[in-house]
Amino acid sequence: MDYEKQINELEEIIKTLESGEAKFDQAVALYERGAVLCKNLTKSFEEAKGKIVVIREELMGILKEEPLFKEEN
Repeated sequence: MDYEKQINELEEIIKTLESGEAKFDQAVALYERGAVLCKNLTKSFEEAKGKIVVIREELMGILKEEPLFKEEN
């Protein structure tokens, strides 16, 4: 499943859980599915971030890794 589909599915799970409409067993199953999606999405994001660093190094000839996103204080 691609990244966008996983994000959409996770958003639907969150909406359902936040609405309180799911019965207990369904809520537990949705929570478990959401946890799996979060793990997959985080892994995909970290892989993409690593590829960006590699591509940048190749293009710029720089062997110094810089963060993709600057942290705000």
